[in-house]
Amino acid sequence: MIEYFFSLVIITAIWALLAQSYNLSFGLTGLFNLGHIIFYGVGAYTAAILNTKYGWGFLENIGAAALFSGIFAAGFGLLTLRLSGHYLAIATLGAAMIASVIATNWISLTNGPLGIRGIDEPEIFGITIEADSLLFVLLYVTVVLLVNILLYKLFHSPFGRLLRAIKDDEIAAQAAGKNTFKAKTWSLILSAAFAGIAGALYTHYRLFLDPTIFALPEIIVLVLMVVVGGRGNFWGAILGTILVIFIGELPRFIGFPDSIIGASRNIMYAALLIGTMFWKPKGLFTFFEKK
Repeated sequence: MIEYFFSLVIITAIWALLAQSYNLSFGLTGLFNLGHIIFYGVGAYTAAILNTKYGWGFLENIGAAALFSGIFAAGFGLLTLRLSGHYLAIATLGAAMIASVIATNWISLTNGPLGIRGIDEPEIFGITIEADSLLFVLLYVTVVLLVNILLYKLFHSPFGRLLRAIKDDEIAAQAAGKNTFKAKTWSLILSAAFAGIAGALYTHYRLFLDPTIFALPEIIVLVLMVVVGGRGNFWGAILGTILVIFIGELPRFIGFPDSIIGASRNIMYAALLIGTMFWKPKGLFTFFEKK
């Protein structure tokens, strides 16, 4: 039971960081990007490849994952950020599908559908930290906490206020002399870098990686977490993540048969999204934003 609890805390921490990174571009800036999972996958594959082929450690992989995901986002942004609204959503969703195909077929780099095995557990100062230990939980919670502190500072900085202004009225921001394209590009780069860190954390926890990391359900759950918590609401993204994961685990505790747990979880997710859109379209945790 304690191992299950540890696993739940670790997964929640990883998803909270990923959701918060998406909240930066989608929630704060208003970029309807359905390809954010690409940056998560790039970070995960960066960590997996550098660890298995070149022996890079946990801390080095976190930095490398953030760097590679950010660089990839810079090129990605130049190609897509001239679009807006549903056009951007469709283009980025297509890019996510292309990323899945590439990861599946680039056998020499990703090992295709067989995935990458033999990834090392985190090692800090020569000490290997096992995934089922309390020390592992503390390590991951600490990393996610530190990154979220950086994100909190970013959300409440002048740059964060500019991003919020772009979401509210981009034309007005341009009229005020702001370079909105540059701001949106940096928003995408930073959100991708933080998503890459989440991907590296996932890799060193699962110790195995395959192309399913780019799957469409992952994108849907990510959007659900941010929308339920409240777009642009810093604390809402974290609380939305906790709520979605809690609801996803409910069928296990209720005693549903294993054969219908997946379907029942999807029904609960859909009901949560529909209910939020009907009764609390700005998110369930807007009281934090008001304060």
